[in-house]
Amino acid sequence: MVHLSRRQIIVIVSASITIILASISIWIALDIAETKRLDAESVILKDDLRISFGEQVVTSDFISALKGELINDQSINTEQLGKVKVEFEYYNIKHKKRPYEFTIEVVDDTAPKIYGSSQYTVPTGYQGDLTNLMLSADNLDDKPKREILGEYDLGTPGNYSLSYSITDASGNSTKQNFTLRVVKPTPSSNPPAYSMQKLPLKEVVQKHKTSTTKIGVDVSQWQGKIDWPAVKDAGIEFAFIRLGYQTKFNSEYTLDPFFHQNVQAAQAAGLPIGIYFYSYADTVEQAKDQAEWIAEQISDYNIELGVAFDWESWSEFNIANMSLYTINKVATTFLDTLESFGYNGVLYSSKVYLERIWQPNNYPVWLAQYYDRVTYDGDYWIWQMSNTGQVTGINGDVDLNIMYLDKN
Repeated sequence: MVHLSRRQIIVIVSASITIILASISIWIALDIAETKRLDAESVILKDDLRISFGEQVVTSDFISALKGELINDQSINTEQLGKVKVEFEYYNIKHKKRPYEFTIEVVDDTAPKIYGSSQYTVPTGYQGDLTNLMLSADNLDDKPKREILGEYDLGTPGNYSLSYSITDASGNSTKQNFTLRVVKPTPSSNPPAYSMQKLPLKEVVQKHKTSTTKIGVDVSQWQGKIDWPAVKDAGIEFAFIRLGYQTKFNSEYTLDPFFHQNVQAAQAAGLPIGIYFYSYADTVEQAKDQAEWIAEQISDYNIELGVAFDWESWSEFNIANMSLYTINKVATTFLDTLESFGYNGVLYSSKVYLERIWQPNNYPVWLAQYYDRVTYDGDYWIWQMSNTGQVTGINGDVDLNIMYLDKN
């Protein structure tokens, strides 16, 4: 039997431990290398990691192949331009939870819009900005570059072939050719009065009143004092009443002088009411402020039909410094704020701008289209069909509306 000294035993034990530790280190290193290899092979991204602004995407939309299982296929916020970090977790083929991250780029690849005619006429010496002859807008850029391309002389009568151009901050551009007619001014004369055909309430009731519709009016100070019991007796079943208005961008909020009188009298007559506000809001901050002011004005009333956002200053849109994204944010901020106070939000607009500008989302639409039928393809709750309605109890013309009970 070999007897080992204490020193020899220590040496042997130390050597064994060293071997064991080395083996463990090698095993760990191999495991790390294997894990890295698995990680590298588990997730294969697509070649193009760019996405258009506002597009609805989830994590898996950017993964070409995955060896394993995605734990949470989360939606990605694409409402900011530039680089966006995407982080997620997955189980690899050994069912180990692993983290992963990559970066996408949100880009603006949408060209601006131009809504204009092929010909415009201005007098010699015209002082206006020719870029405001057409309504134009970018999807994201609040201040795109608008310019008129071509040679012209506003001091010399003639026809000038020009192009209207709008370019956004991302370099997307749109052009539209048009003819500018510069003419000598002629002595002014009063044009013949034009009047639309009057529409008696009785005709509207006969044609449109069913078990799923209600007939209503919308009024403001321009209708003067209204005999609301007579209006209800005539067949009117609801009313939208103007609460107030702005007269220009950044102007004060003005209460309609007949607002309180109309609300109280209409409700006393037993009519359900909604209200609307004629807005020039051009920022989300102002839209929120307006909505809060409105909520304060109507806090003592039962506004059954909600509050409508009425923005109609399209001839001045180019100077409002708003993109299509911004004006829709203005509208949703206004309506969201009122809904936070417990009032239903309604978007009022004509067919043209519902098709060109607005994105109604989840809000009911009050459609203005003065025609014998609706040709708007989108969803709507109320149809404002005429502004020359004749209703007993109201002096002069009034807007007539049809509410569809099965569309709200």
